[in-house]
Amino acid sequence: MPANLTPEYFKAEKWFRSATSNDEKIMALEQMLRVMPKHKGTDHLRADLRRKLSKLKETGTQKRAANTWTFSTCRAAEQARLFL
Repeated sequence: MPANLTPEYFKAEKWFRSATSNDEKIMALEQMLRVMPKHKGTDHLRADLRRKLSKLKETGTQKRAANTWTFSTCRAAEQARLFL
């Protein structure tokens, strides 16, 4: 079934593909969903876009584990332990 997407949708899709940050991609996906026509030809496409949007929002809210132990700090800790 054809989706019959509008030129506004294609502009938003181009914006999404050229986006570099997650926030910009989220805004582009929301724009794509906003201007996309709602009919049975776009059901799967809408679901794919909502899935991408939720993944981007999830990665934005997750806190990345800060690995403060680098090789140099581990090595310094080992050397300090040797001198004790």
